[in-house]
Amino acid sequence: MPSRRTGRFVALIAAAGLLLAGCYTPNEPPTPTPSPKRPFTVMSTDPIRVVDPAGVVDQGSAILAQNVYQRLMTADPGSSSPKPDAAARDCIFTSETVVTCTLSTDLKFHNGHELTSSDVKFSIERLIRLDVPGSSAILFTTLRRIQTPNPQTVEFVLSRPDTQFPWALASIGASIVDEETYDADELRPVDQPIVGSGPFQVSRFAENELQLASFADYKGRTPGRLPGLVYRTEPDSGVIEEAIADAKVDVVWRGLNAAAVTRLRQQATAAPNSPEGFTGRELAGARVQQLIWNPESRAGQNAAVRKAIALALQSDRTLDSIVPPTVPGYVKSFPVGGVAEPKVTWAKRIQLTLSYDPTSPDERDLANQIRSRLEDTGGLSVRLRPMDAAADLTLADRKAWAATPVAWLQPYLSAPPESSKTAVQTLEAQYRATADNAQAQTVIAQLQTKAAADLTVLPISQSDEYLFIRVGVDVDPLSFGPGWQLGFWGMSGG
Repeated sequence: MPSRRTGRFVALIAAAGLLLAGCYTPNEPPTPTPSPKRPFTVMSTDPIRVVDPAGVVDQGSAILAQNVYQRLMTADPGSSSPKPDAAARDCIFTSETVVTCTLSTDLKFHNGHELTSSDVKFSIERLIRLDVPGSSAILFTTLRRIQTPNPQTVEFVLSRPDTQFPWALASIGASIVDEETYDADELRPVDQPIVGSGPFQVSRFAENELQLASFADYKGRTPGRLPGLVYRTEPDSGVIEEAIADAKVDVVWRGLNAAAVTRLRQQATAAPNSPEGFTGRELAGARVQQLIWNPESRAGQNAAVRKAIALALQSDRTLDSIVPPTVPGYVKSFPVGGVAEPKVTWAKRIQLTLSYDPTSPDERDLANQIRSRLEDTGGLSVRLRPMDAAADLTLADRKAWAATPVAWLQPYLSAPPESSKTAVQTLEAQYRATADNAQAQTVIAQLQTKAAADLTVLPISQSDEYLFIRVGVDVDPLSFGPGWQLGFWGMSGG
């Protein structure tokens, strides 16, 4: 079969500006050159750690992937069903175990290469092959094989019925990459060109700054309103507050600690019409904190230790299920408040490590609070380790890849205790197979109850996220991905 790509890579060349030379006499000062306009700027403390969507497990990297890459499907946050993006129309079940997607015509990558069904097949097979822990590869457990009968059609053949599969196609890991540019067996290094087909293309990526330009050939659901923008990560809340005071930022996403949020909300209330002012927008329930056991932790395999830790945190817990109340299918399953007495049944203090993300607002303070509660049991000693993948416990500031109960339960479903594995797998298969809403609710409730008994994932809290927007700037409320990943396409003004 002849190659479907014959064109050479075409470099994008910025148009050169014209130097206007003014004529003047020695007694007449030259006309001052106006300062260049500051680019539209979004700030956060969430760094971009990974540029390859197959390896994304953190919030900052998800922002890049959400805006630069494209998926077959997408969804508004909180939506009950995914919508087409690279697909021309809804991906549909053409049989009980076959999902068929038809691509839009004339799709292109940012490097000019044609995007076809072959790239989709390559991208999702690559995601599953790389299988990065914590990525959305876990959502493709029912996929058996991918067929591409023609350049516009992709057929996903499943091993069993799975009503949740279209949501997998909307997840970050299902982003489509250029098979002629990306390695099938390795994640793309951060110093290599970033090639997607999404609404924005990368002009420049440095350690703490991502420069984006609108992609004119994007065909999908979320075209960008801005010609370009800068996403900049700062080390802490204080730096972002200074940028707000100096009018050096247009939108702030996360990154501000609780005290800063309170101050800015008070300022917005006191001077709502100030031209340099900011308005705050609450995203109800978009921030969820969980404590997750490492499946490899020796201490975590001890049911008595898991129970003691769950009881030690009960008085502080405000979230009573792994599935948040804002997600359909939620049922209360963990005890909250009251008097709980952890029982230490072992003779010697157990040494634990607790990992946390220092770039997440107030995360270290919460990690310290958890450490105090656990050490107060008298049977545990806890060492804090930022960003330690080998830690016994991880404090996760987490967003699910999709707004579904099974997506929220993924950390538990992927690593239940050995004694529960068969029962959990059976319940998950039943949930995925049924199209009956009442039966699905019954099964997802059973899974939440089982998770509360096994205690490998502990809900901690659910709270609001805050978006601060400069006066004169507009951010569409739907400028987010399925799991509240920040989208730049709904931003305008400045």
